[in-house]
Amino acid sequence: MAKSKDNVVMQGASGKVGRNLVFRQKGDQTIIAKRPRAAAVDRPVSEKQLKVQNRFLDASLYAKKAIKDEEIKAAYAAKANINQSAYNVAFKDYFAAPQVRRLNDINYKGAVGDELNFLIKDIMKVTEINIEILDQSEVLIESGLAVPLDADNVEWSYTATVANADYENAIYRITMLDTPKNITTVIKAYGEDMEP
Repeated sequence: MAKSKDNVVMQGASGKVGRNLVFRQKGDQTIIAKRPRAAAVDRPVSEKQLKVQNRFLDASLYAKKAIKDEEIKAAYAAKANINQSAYNVAFKDYFAAPQVRRLNDINYKGAVGDELNFLIKDIMKVTEINIEILDQSEVLIESGLAVPLDADNVEWSYTATVANADYENAIYRITMLDTPKNITTVIKAYGEDMEP
């Protein structure tokens, strides 16, 4: 697929050219692509391909539902660039799992009231985070909900409620729920650098 920008000859072109090329418009770009092939009806589909197809269908259904809600559609449209629609961003949000960009546990020394702070990256935003602090044998010490520190739900904080004398061997299980209601779990050890 090729893209043409500021080309006087091809600007605004759309449709088929011969039997090989198709021109179409997307935002401010003219896209030149090979003509699509007809799908092979009898070709067997692998389990991995079927899983991807099902995920694609789920993302498509989510994006269609999301843009029917005017408030959610406006939020996705605000995240879109010139060549994207609210539907495209909602579709991508379904596929992209949130990430813990930075975990700051320098203030966690195993005492009640100690804090864990972290930054989350997501297409739209994470709506809920559950933190579990485990010992080195992965036995649960405590769990609870983290609290967002900003309106965009990028910075979060969790305050410890149980004393943990062996805090240096702690393991954190961070479970995030995002706007499309996908659940993502990340496991990190005490002091592990989360910065990409």
